[in-house]
This record gives sequence, structure tokens and C-alpha cells, in this order.
Amino acid sequence: MTALDTPPLPDDDRRTPQVDKAETADPQDTPAPLGNSRRPLVLAATAGFTIGILITGLLWGLSGQRGGANVDAAAACDAFARAGHLPDTTSGYDPAAFTRLSDDSAHRITAAYELAQAAAAFDGQYQPLAQSLAGVNGMVLSGRFDSRSGQDDIIRIQQLCARG
Repeated sequence: MTALDTPPLPDDDRRTPQVDKAETADPQDTPAPLGNSRRPLVLAATAGFTIGILITGLLWGLSGQRGGANVDAAAACDAFARAGHLPDTTSGYDPAAFTRLSDDSAHRITAAYELAQAAAAFDGQYQPLAQSLAGVNGMVLSGRFDSRSGQDDIIRIQQLCARG
């Protein structure tokens, strides 16, 4: 049979193609009927995909919720406490008693300040903590620990963090 003698393919997938009786001698060459429509399978797959996307989006959205200002303030207090002892040079500078503040302590003070700022932006009751940490952060960044107001801020932060 040549390409010109080949019958056209059916338009509907429910009909089986017409095959000449002489060609049906070998059962493996016979095309199988295409069966029912695939529409229910496609609809089920689409519905499953859509539901999966919605559940994934919902879980992703719920996982990103903020813990609140109290969590940020507690983290600020923890970071401040982990910074260690900050020197007090208001009564004079003694090189034997003071060594350079370590970089990790300076980073922890800055992190505590940023966390306190976030807590104060979310809840105004944490504004005193943020203001005090701003003073201490400025003192740490400048490397001058002889500021009386900076030393007062350290005491205020310790008191605010002790209250919880």
C-alpha cells in the first residue's frame, strides 16, 4: 500500500480506523481501539495540581508570619547579653584594664540595636529599649566608652531586659 492508498486517520478518538481484511492477518499490526475520552483524566490531574499549589501556597504563607515584637525584643536582649562586658571609662582610661572590644561583641550590639528597632516599629512600648540600644551602639561604633549617657543606657538596657 502506498502513501496515496492509505486511508485517512479518524477524527474522533472513539472510532476505530477502518482496516482492510487482508492486512489483519497479523494481530500485532492491528491498531488497538483508542478507548474512551481522556477528558476525565486531564480534569482530575488539573484539579489535583491546583489543589496541591493552593495547599503549598497556604503553608508557605503561614510559615512566614511574624512572631511579634516581644520575640524581637527578647532576641535583642539575648544578643546584648551575649556581647559580654562593655567597659566603663568614664572615670579615666586605664590601658591595663581595657582591651579592644572584639568584633563579635560589636556585631552583637549592632544586631541587638536592629532587633530593638524592629520591635519598637511593631510595638511602641519597646521604644525605650531601642533608644537605649541606639546610644550604646553609637558608643561601641565610636570606640569611646567614656560617655556617661552611654553608660546609663547600658544600665537601662539591663533593667529593661530583666523585666522581660
